[in-house]
Amino acid sequence: MNKRNVILTGIPRSGTTLACHLLQKLPETVALHEPVDLTVYRHLTNHRPICEGIGRFFDEMRDSIETRQIAISRHSDGTVPDNPFSDEFSESGLRKHVNPRGEIRIEKALGPDFLLVIKQNQIFTAVLESLIQHFPCHAIIRNPLSVLGSWSTVAIPAHFGLATSVERLDPGLAERIEPIQDAVERQLCLLSWYYEKYLRVLPQESILRYEDIVATGGKALRIVAPEAAQLNERLETKNKNKLYDAQLLRQLGSRLLNSGGAYWDFYSRESVEELLRD
Repeated sequence: MNKRNVILTGIPRSGTTLACHLLQKLPETVALHEPVDLTVYRHLTNHRPICEGIGRFFDEMRDSIETRQIAISRHSDGTVPDNPFSDEFSESGLRKHVNPRGEIRIEKALGPDFLLVIKQNQIFTAVLESLIQHFPCHAIIRNPLSVLGSWSTVAIPAHFGLATSVERLDPGLAERIEPIQDAVERQLCLLSWYYEKYLRVLPQESILRYEDIVATGGKALRIVAPEAAQLNERLETKNKNKLYDAQLLRQLGSRLLNSGGAYWDFYSRESVEELLRD
């Protein structure tokens, strides 16, 4: 295990891209936002070749950064963004994804043992039991109502209660979610699966809350990179986001509060009720 090759995952729309953006500010650290083309793993059900492929990708990125100062990442004008979605809505009524995958320049001075962080949400979570045997792994979570609110605004599979790519890799999720017809109920099942996976696979100290990252100006990321203790960014929580439809959020909140799920192992019902207050 090369402890300088780090896996970062988390619930979609929990702040994982923000975390990469902040980590990228640190010396001796490169944090890449969804750099891996996962279509090559589309038909795999075995975790081993995926982990091996990710290991090779780490090696390729290290070599490229060291020899060419070039890495692959989703980016905005050559930099790792703090949010992959625009605040503007398209004709579909959902927010625009604005970060293509491509080459970015890594111009800061790096030693041979720099920290390389690669972030991906769904697939990395699905194979987390295997990844943790090969890499240091961390996950980011967020208040479940805010996650549902964000899912309602963006064109990702979770918006529709879908998780096709991870169902192949986690038959237990497939068995649970497949019979469910209601879209919100499917979202709640999927949401619980993320929290449950992190609770079961990761040590508690490797699970970071979005709210703590914001409250500490990024310092909470010192669990991933010790140098993050020096961060002091001015960050504002997006948990009460004006982009979320208030009526829909109340409906989602009611469904959430009347559900059971692993999210309650991390967040209290009071924290959800607080977000529903005007």
